[in-house]
Amino acid sequence: MGRKPRFYISLILVTAFAAVSAYSDSVHVISQGETLYSLARHYGVSLDELLNKNNISDPSGLSVGTRLIIPGSDEIPSDGASSELYTVQKGDTYYGIARKYNIDVDALLSMNSRNSSMVLSVGETLMVGRSIVKPREQNNKPAAVTVRNVPWWPVAGYMQPLDGKLEGVAIEADPLSYVHAVAGGNVVWTGPYRGFGHVVLVDSNGYIYLYGGNEDLFVNVGQTVAAGSRIGRLGSSGPDGGKQDMIFSVFREGVPISPEEAPRG
Repeated sequence: MGRKPRFYISLILVTAFAAVSAYSDSVHVISQGETLYSLARHYGVSLDELLNKNNISDPSGLSVGTRLIIPGSDEIPSDGASSELYTVQKGDTYYGIARKYNIDVDALLSMNSRNSSMVLSVGETLMVGRSIVKPREQNNKPAAVTVRNVPWWPVAGYMQPLDGKLEGVAIEADPLSYVHAVAGGNVVWTGPYRGFGHVVLVDSNGYIYLYGGNEDLFVNVGQTVAAGSRIGRLGSSGPDGGKQDMIFSVFREGVPISPEEAPRG
């Protein structure tokens, strides 16, 4: 592969990373039947990221009601608010933290499921309030349209433009749907990418096709794929029992173009 295509691939990955990095951390309260693995898969982060972010060394000790910080999640709680978080520093006390954020000590203890006898540890994270987040604008977003599978789209489902900085579309598909290449070409990159599950990049005559949201991949770097061939598979339903989002973007010389206008076949 020449130096120029390598540059474009790097540019595409940097663009995707920037889009994910723009997301802020959020908090998830563990419900009955949820596991760290299912939550990591649902939020599109790796299990290691989830463990490291929450300083968890023994996952078996988690219980229903435990608050987890989800790194880089774009999900917003249904009440339209996001949790404000504080990392405990040396010398901190419950009273000092409560005064700093202008909240009652009892409220601080309650929102963190604690009592005053529990010792603070440097580096742990506390919820210190709830800040109202403006809901995403829905009126300006085109309604989802139903799309069919190859030769035009990687999966069948309901398609909408992506939110955020990454241009492309998200196709809401049935769990365990196979993802197909819409254009033949060479696989130039594969791997997990935070927020996008497992990703495949296929170079087809200078167009780079990005297929994200996979749980399993069936291709390797250097492999030639034909239009219509299976390159991956989406995961099973998340903890909310919903469908899976397949991410599809197309680039030409490192610049995103409309997926609808990209060549097929």
